[in-house]
Amino acid sequence: MEQKIAALQGENEQIAATLKDVERRLSDMALLIKNITTYKELKPLYDEYKKSRDKEKYLRGHESEIILFEAAAKALKASGASGKLPDPAKFKTEYKRLTAEKDALYTEYGKLKKQLREYDAVKQNIDSILHPARGREQEKAL
Repeated sequence: MEQKIAALQGENEQIAATLKDVERRLSDMALLIKNITTYKELKPLYDEYKKSRDKEKYLRGHESEIILFEAAAKALKASGASGKLPDPAKFKTEYKRLTAEKDALYTEYGKLKKQLREYDAVKQNIDSILHPARGREQEKAL
């Protein structure tokens, strides 16, 4: 019984670690998709800003967009995306696949947790039947 519980706990911990990895990857991908989309969307506006003769006037009219573009460009550069930008559709497809994997892992994680609780309850019942004196001592301590 204890071996089965230990095996379930090990499997549960492994799934939890995998879930954390998948969630971290999803978070990174969501940010990357957002930065790529923002960059591509605002690039023409930023190019106009760079070409404009009165940069101060242009900046006042489009300051928020220029700030967003520069932040997206900086984030993409920091992530190692240099040169031609990757296609966001490819990332969105992988994002959907990872989301489905995450959902399946959560389902499995929930089943294991439930099974672990059931085995733990059975173990406690068996221990209380086999060792009634321990149970009474624990009750008195409470």
